[in-house]
Amino acid sequence: MVHRRAIPPRVEIQALRPRAPVRRFRPRRDGGRASGLSQPPEYPTGLAAALSLTARRFIHERQRPFAGSPFARFFRQDVARMGRDMAALRSEPLMVRASVGAQGWASIPWLTFFAPHVTRSMRQGLYVAFLINSHDERIVLSLQHGAGTALTQLGPDMAHRHLRHMASATRANVAFPHDFDDGPISLGSSAALPLAYQAGCALSRTWGADTLTANQLTTDLTRMLDIYRDLVPPA
Repeated sequence: MVHRRAIPPRVEIQALRPRAPVRRFRPRRDGGRASGLSQPPEYPTGLAAALSLTARRFIHERQRPFAGSPFARFFRQDVARMGRDMAALRSEPLMVRASVGAQGWASIPWLTFFAPHVTRSMRQGLYVAFLINSHDERIVLSLQHGAGTALTQLGPDMAHRHLRHMASATRANVAFPHDFDDGPISLGSSAALPLAYQAGCALSRTWGADTLTANQLTTDLTRMLDIYRDLVPPA
């Protein structure tokens, strides 16, 4: 049998040295990363704060590996759960999804609310979405037409014309009172999908990352979902 001698704590070792001062241990400002340690990141528990953080942080997170990213997991799981908690307060069924990319980082993160009898994908159909413009640190709430299928079938130019026409028709059919913006949105990206999302936006509200509050988000999301329900009543 091997007997191992207990190793005294570092404070005791220092105390045994002649004239050796006992130092207080202070946490490193880098969270221990320099020594190979890692601290679990702390993320907001409210949807407004989570989206604001994403708008400020996503452009930096995209510089890091996608696989195993704590931030990507937070957005896919926790932000989606926050959205589902809000959707659960409504009478109509809504499917909620959140993503920062599939096989790699997306151009923009999104949180979507689908009426499942209309669509279950951002590729087609009408839905409500939070779209994150990380370049300008803005959050966009949009009554949105899906763009992926139009891009695939029509190509960018024709798809943009088609999506703008669809968005205009949707605006004309809105009977629910509102004060949302009906002009173009900016997502801060020249990638194909964000440009098509811009063309397919019917109504929107945009906030800066530092100005969005929980009350504003709840009020405007509720109104936008009311409009959505009025346009696509449950089957």
